[in-house]
Amino acid sequence: MSKNFTTIVVCDTEYETSGGEFNLRPGDLPVPLCLVAHVLNENLNHVRTIKIWRYQLLASKHPPFDVGPNTLFVAYSAQAELTIFEVLGWAFPIHVYDLHTAYLANSNILLPYEPDVKRVKQRKRLSDACRAYDIDGWENINKEQIAKDIGEGRWRDYGQPIVFEYCEEDVSKSAELLRRQIRGSNRFPRVDTDRVIFWSEYSAKAVARIQAKGIPIDMYIWELIQENRLAIIDALRRRFDPSYNDDEPIFDAEGSFSYARFEAWLVRSRIPFWPRLDSGQLDLDSDAFCLMSMFPGIEAIHALRDTLGFIAKARLPVGRDGRNRPSLFPFGTASGRNAHAKSIFNAHAGMRSLIVFSADKTGAYYDWRTQEVGIAAVESGDENLKRDYLTGDVYHAIAHRFGFTNDTDRIRWKATQVDMRNRMKILQLAVSYGQGVASLARGINRHPLIASGIIEQHKRTYSRFWDWRAEVIQQAMLKRRIETSHGWPLHISTSPNQRTLGNFKLQGGGAEMLRWATVQLCEAGIIPCMLIHDGILFEESDPEKLAHAREVMLKAGRDICDGFEIGVDVDQMLIGGARYRDKRPMAQKMWDTIMSVLEALGALPKRA
Repeated sequence: MSKNFTTIVVCDTEYETSGGEFNLRPGDLPVPLCLVAHVLNENLNHVRTIKIWRYQLLASKHPPFDVGPNTLFVAYSAQAELTIFEVLGWAFPIHVYDLHTAYLANSNILLPYEPDVKRVKQRKRLSDACRAYDIDGWENINKEQIAKDIGEGRWRDYGQPIVFEYCEEDVSKSAELLRRQIRGSNRFPRVDTDRVIFWSEYSAKAVARIQAKGIPIDMYIWELIQENRLAIIDALRRRFDPSYNDDEPIFDAEGSFSYARFEAWLVRSRIPFWPRLDSGQLDLDSDAFCLMSMFPGIEAIHALRDTLGFIAKARLPVGRDGRNRPSLFPFGTASGRNAHAKSIFNAHAGMRSLIVFSADKTGAYYDWRTQEVGIAAVESGDENLKRDYLTGDVYHAIAHRFGFTNDTDRIRWKATQVDMRNRMKILQLAVSYGQGVASLARGINRHPLIASGIIEQHKRTYSRFWDWRAEVIQQAMLKRRIETSHGWPLHISTSPNQRTLGNFKLQGGGAEMLRWATVQLCEAGIIPCMLIHDGILFEESDPEKLAHAREVMLKAGRDICDGFEIGVDVDQMLIGGARYRDKRPMAQKMWDTIMSVLEALGALPKRA
């Protein structure tokens, strides 16, 4: 590492997140139970051990070790430890090294494209990282069970000495993992420690602050939805499920989605194809549903699946202060994006109307305008794509270029030609997915000959983009590695999915932009409520902070894209206690249906 630290502190904390003497519930801020730290010297040799129990921690005003410029703070998934710092009101360490982020960077491997193989997602816990580095440990401890019991307030079943022993085992193995990462191992090369420290500004410090802040939720409405769950599920199924009256409906009375019944419905509905994963399974992510939304019923099924799963499972962790505190899981995807879970943003956009800010605060949701298209223009150096992006609506520019509209007023076109604009989104998505002529023809509702001509025209118009994409894939295959513009790596095994390689720099660049903006926002004292791929949710009482936040996002776009400006749109500006209302028609229909059911049942007064 470029900086020589005189002290390295390897730390782990145990804490309760539910139950226990504080009667916590999921979504509450954690309450610390104990802290163990090994203090190492500059040669990574052990100097001393620090052990502190709960009530001493709760009474402390600062950490029991130095956190200044000459100290490197080390932890696995360090956002957990720094959340405890946040709870205790301690100053954050100046320099943080997150072992988890370092492990993700080294183990981010794109496996071979094997459509017939069903893969199990690899876990990335401390014990998994240690095994990958040939570090033994926890032989006499059921690590998963004791962690669960401590988190749920049952630590007394073990007693203080056992809890300390368990916590110190984590610290000891974390220290050994640090040594292996810095020095290299048989399986992994030495990590770039400067990069890890840079990435940890986001994955540890910023994420800890955002997760602690949370999203304000209308708990009164959420509890009414839960109390009347079955009636709401039935009403939503009746309105949105095209298979509702079939012998084998896609959704059952409890709102559960059936993969097998959905696949059978696709056959019955004569939908001739569907995007598939490397495993051969149907791809059920949002992009796949968007690509197939030209078929009747698909958009409604997608909306229903995300809504019913959210209502039926009721896994929204909301603390007693009414705030949803999801897990962001930084660097959780291959492209370096977050893999957030248990968030209101994991549900369909219609459910975001549960978000309500207090009357004395302003809520704002800003998002980067067609972020991946802008990144593609810059990365490829395609001047035509740059010019079309800078018009302010690249979808209008494409429609105009390819003869779908003669309207030169992009604002009027966007307002009046919603269906056509969605088809242009499908066209752009189909390019990214590498879809063929037949699927594109259905997506844009044009004859295959026209679709074929559009693809050829797209290749001629944006020839530099297509050449660049082919070069990216070829170089990645040759080097067995690909990186984002700011260094997040993807290691490649044999026979990778080339679509993943072609999209990596676009999705990864978007992740870089979000991370860089978030770090700068937190340094400016503007802590977001939530991060959503290409958007950020804010809650502030000072309008100047919101204006500054937008400037930070614009600057992050320029920084990542070599001075090229990625636009930032104000999607929501919620003042005086206004409710979040997603602008998309399906989202509004979904929320209005739920409200109508509650009104019909007498749970809510009828709206005027």
